[in-house]
Amino acid sequence: MLARASAGAGLRTVLVEKRDFGAGVTSRSTRLVHGGLRYLERLQVGLVRESLRDRERLLREFPGIVEPQAFCLPVYRSDSRPSWQLRAGLALYHLLCLGGSLPPPRRITPAETLDLFPGLDRRGLECGFEYFDCQATYPERLALEAAMQAAECGAEIRNHTCATGFVVSGSRVEGVRIESSSGTDELRCALVVNASGAWVDRVLGRLPGFHADSLLSLVNGTHIVVPGIPGSPRSAVYREARSDKRPFFIIPWRGLYLIGTTESLFTGNPDRTAPTDCDIAYLIDETNQLFPSARIRPESVLYAYCGSRPLLRSSTGNLQAISRGHQVVDHERTDGIQGLLTMAGGKLTTAPTFANETLRYVIRKLGVAPARPVAPIPPPSMDGVPPRIARIYGPRAPELLRYLQQSHGRDLPLVEGCETTCGEVLFAAEREKASTLGDILLRRTGMAFDASYQSSWAREAAEVAGTHLGWDRQRRDSALEGYFKELSETLRDR
Repeated sequence: MLARASAGAGLRTVLVEKRDFGAGVTSRSTRLVHGGLRYLERLQVGLVRESLRDRERLLREFPGIVEPQAFCLPVYRSDSRPSWQLRAGLALYHLLCLGGSLPPPRRITPAETLDLFPGLDRRGLECGFEYFDCQATYPERLALEAAMQAAECGAEIRNHTCATGFVVSGSRVEGVRIESSSGTDELRCALVVNASGAWVDRVLGRLPGFHADSLLSLVNGTHIVVPGIPGSPRSAVYREARSDKRPFFIIPWRGLYLIGTTESLFTGNPDRTAPTDCDIAYLIDETNQLFPSARIRPESVLYAYCGSRPLLRSSTGNLQAISRGHQVVDHERTDGIQGLLTMAGGKLTTAPTFANETLRYVIRKLGVAPARPVAPIPPPSMDGVPPRIARIYGPRAPELLRYLQQSHGRDLPLVEGCETTCGEVLFAAEREKASTLGDILLRRTGMAFDASYQSSWAREAAEVAGTHLGWDRQRRDSALEGYFKELSETLRDR
């Protein structure tokens, strides 16, 4: 988002991504764009207002990728929060986004709640509340689209390019050293912004002589994905866990159900996060208590994933109390290091505001004339776009449809039983900077997440993409080996 904002403001911008756009924590999230209803309980009204404003902006600027999602909050007599308190919280939640496009919340009777969720536990059910937030079916595509729009504004965007260190002269950072398949190089610039999410402290650790306290507390969250279950919810469910009272979601997603998340403090490398048996068992148990007919077992789980949320550093033992806010760190002020800013904390929903705040810092540090806000390019009409294509490609869907029509056979399925077409694989490689099978199957088309996914799909994609990318047989075999390794590290039991 910052690359899009800075390039749109006329600044020469280079975006360097170690792996692929959206391949980090973004791809391992709950896939929601939401205001954060639970933050109200901790009186973080400003954060909720900001989140709701950005939710509306993302809904408007990324149609298809970001879509409204209905939620139900069932209330039981044994709950820690009485129904009147929840009603007041939801009313305030809607009031803070006054003028937004989503419907207001409403209280529903036990009968209406059970009509929506036939398999819901009936014992002690008092009522339900229906409200709306948004879902990003593929947040990876949201990150990609922001990067592509940055390129269209003049930015240079480089994925699979690692910033291995800083170029330093005295107490000033003058650029970064980079490494990619093309070799090593230096990027010289007037200002470096460390926008590496959960990795910001590790990136700062590459600065010679830098020994400041860490900026982040990393909190791991695990999600599981299961197929349809008896009494499956027709909309998303937001519920407090019975074992520890922390919130979790059950969300319809791609014809499956996404359940999460857990919270546990993490001090390791965010590159190496994995769901634990304990986390998976927790989510299974809480789901089975809420939907007794589900009878989910560990073998029912199609796959699970885990990511590290980059929260602002805190010493509190209550992980739910750690701020979900963000901070721009000017290292000249805090550490005497010129030419370096760090974006610490934040969440997917508030990326637009965080980017604009950072851009103001950038403009001030560079001493350039303040740029007037650049209105985003109006998204194209989505009329006539098939729902599957709209959810994946969003504003890029019309371009894809034109591409599919340009050559015979592009609109044919990649393989029997797969909705993704041959043309989509080619489009990813030709138009969307995909250079690995992981880019294509995980972050461009989403094929790897399908309920009916087969490893043969990857082999067929390697044949189609390899033709465009010039892969010989050895390179295709290597690409497949790299993909299956990445898949096993990303989705447990896939």
